[in-house]
Amino acid sequence: MLYIVSHWFAAVLEVALDYVDYYQNIVFEWLDYYFPGWRIYLLSPFVILFFVLPMLLVVYLYLSALLLFVYHRRHSIYEAFHNHNVWEGYKQTIATFWTGHGRIWHGYEVVGMSNIPVTGSALIIYYHGAFPIDLYYLVAHIYLERGRVVRNVMDEFALKIPGLSRFFRFWGSFPGPRSKVVEYLKSGEMVSIAPGGLREALFSEDYSLVWENRVGFAKAALEAQVPILPMFTENCRQAFDNIKTGRKLFRRIYEKTRLPPVPIYGGFPVKLRTYVGTPIPYDSSLTPIALAKKVPKHAKPPTVTVRFRTTRLKWLYRP
Repeated sequence: MLYIVSHWFAAVLEVALDYVDYYQNIVFEWLDYYFPGWRIYLLSPFVILFFVLPMLLVVYLYLSALLLFVYHRRHSIYEAFHNHNVWEGYKQTIATFWTGHGRIWHGYEVVGMSNIPVTGSALIIYYHGAFPIDLYYLVAHIYLERGRVVRNVMDEFALKIPGLSRFFRFWGSFPGPRSKVVEYLKSGEMVSIAPGGLREALFSEDYSLVWENRVGFAKAALEAQVPILPMFTENCRQAFDNIKTGRKLFRRIYEKTRLPPVPIYGGFPVKLRTYVGTPIPYDSSLTPIALAKKVPKHAKPPTVTVRFRTTRLKWLYRP
């Protein structure tokens, strides 16, 4: 059995390294074109001593903590492989790594996990941050806690990203349409939708919803006769956000091309806390507009982001 597991991990590592090499070559070619002397600056003693070596140490420490988290869940991973269920072993491994990353880097936690059904359908409606890493954490958390895969309605752009399309589809992501959402819900699965979609991710300010009167998700919930679970992650735009300069130009580009032209920055180790609200039950007397209005609007976050960093540091250094 150990032989099978070791060969599986070796194959996964080989594929991962191929992807890293592919994207590394793209980055190097871009740097060579726009910054011909970047290697000289990168390899300068000042950069190596004050940036490269300290960052390598930080990465090593976090990698060690992540491997420890995975080790604590080794029994469920080994059991899946022991039962010759290779794909279940893969899912357990990936979900454990994502959960570990969220716990270590963001102190990630879910409030209202009891609202996630053990069986049966539900439609999760969430706010789309600049980078939906909170959704990835939640999907991994639900898989480990409930053993269920959450299907996510994803923009076609993301499903065409080289090297990631197959990964997203394996974990249940699909581009729609609404009839497909209804089909999955009627078959007993959970589906997640961000009504604002990519437009909300790119152009939302101060956590404002960019739904533009979209009620397609409410129509799907009514047609499938399933409850709606409202979901929001605190500080998701303190972790990742878009640059604010040139928003009008970027908006025009997006509306014409449907491609995300706005650069993203972030990855900050702020505290992330996902709230899963009380289910909104199916009510045949409601119209789609009335049902959409019943989805609670999230509160605006505090304006001082230092509070988030302070909370995160307390989590890092608590005994």
